[in-house]
Amino acid sequence: MIVTVMGATGNTGKAAVERLLAAGVQVRGVSRSADKLRALGTQVQPFPGEVTDAATLTEALRGSDGLYAMVPSDYGAPDLLAYYAKVVDAVAAAVSASGVKRVTFLSSIGGDLAAGTGPILGLHRGEERLKALPGIDLLVLRPCYFYENFFGSLGLIKSQGTNGGASRADVPYPMIDARDVGAAAGDALARRDFSGTSMRELYGPRDLTMTECTRMIGVAIGKPELAYVQFPDDGFAQALRSAGFSQNAATLMLEMIHAFNEQRVPRHQPRTPANTGATAFESFATVFAQVYRGS
Repeated sequence: MIVTVMGATGNTGKAAVERLLAAGVQVRGVSRSADKLRALGTQVQPFPGEVTDAATLTEALRGSDGLYAMVPSDYGAPDLLAYYAKVVDAVAAAVSASGVKRVTFLSSIGGDLAAGTGPILGLHRGEERLKALPGIDLLVLRPCYFYENFFGSLGLIKSQGTNGGASRADVPYPMIDARDVGAAAGDALARRDFSGTSMRELYGPRDLTMTECTRMIGVAIGKPELAYVQFPDDGFAQALRSAGFSQNAATLMLEMIHAFNEQRVPRHQPRTPANTGATAFESFATVFAQVYRGS
């Protein structure tokens, strides 16, 4: 069996690759970076190229039994939703041209909503585009907030001794480690245990607020007094622009955060052993502390 993995050198993709290899599956990896693909080892057949290039994806998919499809981040894109559409259009064209029958697609909680969710709207449209492809088995994965997003706070914590963002401090998120998401995708493709069109929400072991996560990070880095501060929208948008986000992407991010702050993003599945990642936030906080001390 052969499976093609998009974003094979990223957080979720690399975990999917590792899970598939452990199951004895041959893997083809797609990534922008040929060097990072080579670093995965000789067991992974490399297909370097842009994920918006249908020809590259088609080449990687010919003869494959399955695909892990995802949209790599490009928050500098002047029109973020148009970028999402371009990637998904390339995926759809490659799936159709190659004849691949089994696809997992990385979406997000809120992927069922058709408005008001910022970048998640691009994933909603991606879900609908792939659902329209005839003759494929599609598993849509919908995780929520990735632990790894907190790495974006490293500079703020270092320079100002606080953590912060536009999210409310007290709103609980079903956060999850990105590697647990990739493992779920790899396992599903290795087991081939889905058919038709299905959806699986993915959760971490428990819901967490920004205050709780900040407290655990603070303990891990030796700053137990570390606090979370909710920033005003304009200040947060300015910080995103300084970090390389386009104006469009910054606006969409705020729209998404408002949807979560107002708790307008529903969940459709209870937390079960089958959809719950094994990694506790405390374990991630230890990794965060290692990166913090080395930065």
